[in-house]
Amino acid sequence: MTKDIPVFISPEDRVPNAPQNVRVKTQSTSATLWWDAPPDPTVLIRGYTVEYGEGSISQRIVIEGPDSTSFTVTRLAPNTNYVFAVSAYNEAEGEDGTKVMVAAKTRPAEGVQTEKLWPPTSVRARIEEKSLGGSAIVSWDDPNPENAADNSIDATQRQYVINYGIYESDTQQKVRSNAKAVRLTGLIPGKEYEVAVKVVAGDGSESPWSIRDLFLVPETKKVSKFDWFCRLNDTEMCSIDSSPHWKLCTAKHDTYTQRDAGACPRVQYPSSPAHLTTPPISLPDAQHLCFYFRFALLNFHPGQMKVEIHPDGDTSNRQIVWKTRMANVRTHVVQNVYIPFPQQIRPFKVSVSLKWDGQPMPRVIVHEMDVLSGGCSERSTACNLVSESTTAANGDVDFDSSELPETF
Repeated sequence: MTKDIPVFISPEDRVPNAPQNVRVKTQSTSATLWWDAPPDPTVLIRGYTVEYGEGSISQRIVIEGPDSTSFTVTRLAPNTNYVFAVSAYNEAEGEDGTKVMVAAKTRPAEGVQTEKLWPPTSVRARIEEKSLGGSAIVSWDDPNPENAADNSIDATQRQYVINYGIYESDTQQKVRSNAKAVRLTGLIPGKEYEVAVKVVAGDGSESPWSIRDLFLVPETKKVSKFDWFCRLNDTEMCSIDSSPHWKLCTAKHDTYTQRDAGACPRVQYPSSPAHLTTPPISLPDAQHLCFYFRFALLNFHPGQMKVEIHPDGDTSNRQIVWKTRMANVRTHVVQNVYIPFPQQIRPFKVSVSLKWDGQPMPRVIVHEMDVLSGGCSERSTACNLVSESTTAANGDVDFDSSELPETF
């Protein structure tokens, strides 16, 4: 009994089939051809050949790459009949694939004309977050088909001019690129930039500028090596990373309300959870640490609040150091919460988060968040919260210690 041995056929064991739907459009001195790739995807295509001539084939151009499915032939004579042929090729033995022939006549000359270049499209910027300085990769698409001058050996290569600068600034810079992407460096963190691109052909002709793209260079995140303090007000977020639920609200002191500034919920906000997270903090020599935050609950709510610590860059390794049900927190009373936690060798972040189900977001206003070395004072612990009233009465929080983790 013989065993069948599978035969693996190379994708280049035969030449490609003929391109499909070959079309041609002429100007007075040029002709643009478009086509679709051969229908058989099992045969590898390495590129295409375009041949042309007056009445018969006399010129041949090789286009590398299977994705190049258009080409513009230039330097043709006006009002002249031409024949064109398009075929696909690979490295199989034999000739190129089957040629598809089309014929067309160039238009009569109408004075001196130049081919119009279209501006680049889909200009977009991508911020390089891991780079040491502010930098961005800007890329774009070129809607202009390749032509014979671009592919000839002695031709000047098509280039792109990139104009960029701080948004609405008088100072702009220009760089050139042979590729359809460029890296912009030396950008200033916290500034919004604008960028536009245009095409410069080998003969020196230029396209109009593209539609400009605007992008923001984020602030550089610095690791704090000292005690970190943040008193939230109507203009300062202290580099806190906040979910979209929050906005800065101003202080309000009148007959009905006595309230400091802080972070409070937006009118429209996404679903649970919401969080406020400190920037990276590095206090490796502190044997004992303390997180202090000051907040007030403005309406009764059955949701949950918790405080977590995690290493910078590792949100999967979270440690809960405090949590409570919002139903245990008295409303309209400023709560001063001191939470001790152990030494952190690596840079870390502290996050205050709220979670709720089936109800609107709790009306919480956060006034202050601090990270202190040396630990919390003996009288201030997470289980014995000190309350400071913003009204005529003072009060303490009814805290359920069973909700705390066993160890900090």
